Amino acid sequence: MEASSRALSFSSKSRFSVSKSATALTQRRTRTKGELDDNYYHHHHHRHHLRRESRSHRRNSASCSSSHNNSYDDSFSSTRPRNRRRPRGHRENTTEEKEEKYRRRRRLQSFSSNSFFESASSSSSSSSNTNNNAHNNNSNNNSNNNNNSKERELSSSSLWWRCAKLPMYSVAIIPVLVAASSASYLNLIDPKIGASAMNLTLRLLLGACSVIAWLNISNDAWDYQTGVDSGNRKPESIVNLLNGDVKAAHVTSAFFLIAGVVTLLPLFANAPAVAPMALLLAIGCGYAYQAPPLRLSYKGLGEPLCFTAFGPLATSAFFAVFAGANLPSFLNVPPLLWVNAWMVGVTTSMILFASHLHQREGDEVSGKLSPCVRFGVDFCVSSIQHVVSAYYALIATFVSCGWLPSVAGAMIFITYPLARAMQNYALDNVENEKMLFKTKYFAVRWHVAHGVALAFGLWLSRRLAVPF
Repeated sequence: MEASSRALSFSSKSRFSVSKSATALTQRRTRTKGELDDNYYHHHHHRHHLRRESRSHRRNSASCSSSHNNSYDDSFSSTRPRNRRRPRGHRENTTEEKEEKYRRRRRLQSFSSNSFFESASSSSSSSSNTNNNAHNNNSNNNSNNNNNSKERELSSSSLWWRCAKLPMYSVAIIPVLVAASSASYLNLIDPKIGASAMNLTLRLLLGACSVIAWLNISNDAWDYQTGVDSGNRKPESIVNLLNGDVKAAHVTSAFFLIAGVVTLLPLFANAPAVAPMALLLAIGCGYAYQAPPLRLSYKGLGEPLCFTAFGPLATSAFFAVFAGANLPSFLNVPPLLWVNAWMVGVTTSMILFASHLHQREGDEVSGKLSPCVRFGVDFCVSSIQHVVSAYYALIATFVSCGWLPSVAGAMIFITYPLARAMQNYALDNVENEKMLFKTKYFAVRWHVAHGVALAFGLWLSRRLAVPF
């Protein structure tokens, strides 16, 4: 009985110990599995976190190179998701560890990208650089030579264009047009002209342009001899383009003078004797302007001579050709003729005045007392706006006095923006005398527009029969 009770107690103890050991084993297995799960979750999440960190650093590698110490924490924290459950036992890296890890990764990346190619490229870099430099030098030399040749050709063509001075021939065309329109408005055209009025006008234009060609070529020749246009002071001078052949320039100018005089003088057959005398006197003013012994342009009298030659003399002489026997006496000449001659003389003199603005240095060295040498470039540029304002004020005065038709005065006022553009360009480039070269082209444009507007206004006044 006792033996059976002992056996029963032993068996119960053994079952209890077995069940206890099984329970402990189960608990240990469960804890091990939980730890493994935790470790696996921690390891997996840490790898995922590193991948996200490397992607963010690759994305911000360009901006992190210089300002990483100031913006690393912000950029890193911005990539970290919020409200994320941390695994148990997880510890965030400190800022110093993050920076050190980032620097180490950058060093490894730079080493892996540069060290492999460094040895291979060092041997061939010198030869490739020399070949590339030689090729680049050859191509640059060829392109520079081509550009220089193009520049030489372009400069030569532009110099010959400036030498021709085609816009300057407007000073010969405008007096003829204004004289013809004045005679037509006053109804003084000679009946003998009749249908040959167009032929007469063309012959007057041809002869006047020949005289202007003589004036331009001879002016370049005389200025070259005095040293005003020698060297690089005026490269567009015809003597410079002919390699200093002054004799050829004088012969050419004499040919144009003879051709102009022979063309113009027969046209004054029906005009009073004072008309050809006025024409010859205008040509004499051109000679006294530039040629010895007078050379009045060197004494500062170029603008007054220009005004006298193209205004009262040339315009009135051409008016006499169209009027013929109907030309009134000197005391009975209508004020319209003198007003028109005055306007043509002023606008033509403005071209000459503007052409002196960029030649101050050459005129001063050669002793030519142009207005720019006498008064300075600043004063001459500022005087243009005063002359223009006074000019249009006088136009309004002529209209109010009845000396100029109102339609013609209105047409002249339309050209005021061109005069304003001329004076504004001169004021804007007063500090750069080389840029003032274009001022005379603004003056030519104003002169042409003004003359055409005046002629058209006189013709329109007669057609509309405006009494004032």
